[in-house]
Amino acid sequence: MDETDDLHPQDNEQHSYVLVTGANSGLGFAICCRLINEFISSRPTFECLTLIITTRDFNKSGDTVKRLERHLERQSRELDAPLKHRISLQPEHVDLTSLRSVQTLSARLLGNLPRLDTIICNAGYGGFTGIDWPIAIKETLTDFFTSLTYPSYKLSTTGETTAAQTGSRNPNLEDGKSQEDEPPLGKVFASNVFGHYLLSHQLIPLLSASPDQGRIVLISSIEPLASHFNPADIQGLASSKAYESSKRLTDIIGLTSTLPSTKPFVQRFLTPAPTTPPQPISLLDNEPLACTRGSTPDTPPQLISLSDNEYRLPKNPEPKIYVSHPGICATSIVTLSLIPFFLRILAFYIARWLGSPWHTVSAYKGACAPVWLALADQDELGDIEQSDGKGKWGSVCDRMGHERIMRTVVEGWGLGGRMGEGDVGDKVGSRRDFQEVTREDREDFAELGRECWREMEGLRVAWEERLRQE
Repeated sequence: MDETDDLHPQDNEQHSYVLVTGANSGLGFAICCRLINEFISSRPTFECLTLIITTRDFNKSGDTVKRLERHLERQSRELDAPLKHRISLQPEHVDLTSLRSVQTLSARLLGNLPRLDTIICNAGYGGFTGIDWPIAIKETLTDFFTSLTYPSYKLSTTGETTAAQTGSRNPNLEDGKSQEDEPPLGKVFASNVFGHYLLSHQLIPLLSASPDQGRIVLISSIEPLASHFNPADIQGLASSKAYESSKRLTDIIGLTSTLPSTKPFVQRFLTPAPTTPPQPISLLDNEPLACTRGSTPDTPPQLISLSDNEYRLPKNPEPKIYVSHPGICATSIVTLSLIPFFLRILAFYIARWLGSPWHTVSAYKGACAPVWLALADQDELGDIEQSDGKGKWGSVCDRMGHERIMRTVVEGWGLGGRMGEGDVGDKVGSRRDFQEVTREDREDFAELGRECWREMEGLRVAWEERLRQE
């Protein structure tokens, strides 16, 4: 018997399944704790939760399970009620910079889960190497709030790539240096965006089986600006702001996922992979086709354009894609020595006390928005987007540390991608230099979304085919 069989005693609408990547520390661990707490407090006692937690190795996995079990025991004592029968923990392992590892996890979950209600794409990698202290001190003294919310002084590597994804690379070459038959794959891009993108696509059959429509919750950041992202360098390999570039891409993908311009590509992403190998796909999305998809033994497979409108409609309701961020948390994504670390926390508290809503400081408070997106009623989420447009949901705090959710202004999109929102620079928590989104801005953002979705689907298909042939 598979070791996870006893985790799923029933398959009905009273049992929820949530996957959290990068669950061993920081925001990921806080999301798991908050999911447990809010599920217990908001759901009837007959409802159960299986929490699938992913880490990169067995040691981290075992430690994470033990800490979550201790958290569950504390909750049981506080509520004076047994909770272990309601919460099941299922540890899994995945390295999002290894596409083989992503495929292995996908195959395992497809084989032992009846469905998946939510994926929270939390795991990430910053690629940061330190702080430019002269600039940091100058910005903090001259523009305190901006320096602590949209810092420009973080130093990071440029052009960092993953190890070889296939065996086609020359073993004598260093990791990240490939032969011509395997293109480079950015490490920050793979960890923050592409690994999750591939994992989510491969788990579409489980997400589509959710009775409340599956959800893909993308974790972004408050930091990314339009200037951080270059669509010609979607992986951020040439950027000194690879982390911010990956988070801007996350915003673009999530916010444009329901637009007509991106529909052909989003449909393919949200359509379960066929059981037979797909035909080659052309990246020329506006190339007219003079042939059909079909092939016979006498006719080789034909190219399919990515903008071809003959996509296969999924039988079940499509999963929904949401974007969130934790505000400004004191995590270890940027390595600091002890004194600067605590000075940073103090500065965050001062910013909050002076009125900044984004400085949640603690990861538990930062988990407010993603957990809300995972557990909120689907009708509630649908009604909000219907009335206010699709938004980026952030965790915020008042001066006393009471957390809540709030929409975040995204450059070029605004709060909900709609006209008439006013000067978004006047909105609470917005950068002062953000301007009202014009029709031209909105059209440019939609076109950028179409370009990014097209490129992401092209990369997915190309890498899946490359791995299939290995």
